[in-house]
Amino acid sequence: MPKRGCPFADAAPLQLKVRVGQRELSRGVCAERYSREIFDPSGAASGACSSCVRAVDGKAACGQCERALCRLCVRSCGGCGAVVCAVCGLVDCGAVHEKVLCASCAMFEA
Repeated sequence: MPKRGCPFADAAPLQLKVRVGQRELSRGVCAERYSREIFDPSGAASGACSSCVRAVDGKAACGQCERALCRLCVRSCGGCGAVVCAVCGLVDCGAVHEKVLCASCAMFEA
C-alpha cells in the first residue's frame, strides 16, 4: 500500500529543530534585559561580570581596572595576591605550573 500524501502541501510551514542558546537569547528575546544589566544608565555597577557577563555574586573587583568580577573569573596574583581579571592578569607559563601575575608583578618578573 502506498504512503499517504501530505494534506497541507506547501501551505504548512517547515518545522525544524532549532537549538536556542545563550548567544541567541542575548540577541533576541532577552536582549533588552541583558543590555539593561550590562549598561546601567545610572552609572553604578551594573551587576554583570566584566569578563563573562554573568551576574556578579559578590563584591570582587579587579585591582588593576576596578571592573566587577564573578566568583568564577576571580584570579589572584601569584606575586602579591591582588585580585585580577582575565584581561589584566598575565599568565606565566615558564615554571612547571602556570602562575597568574598582575601587571606590577609581571614587570619585576621579566
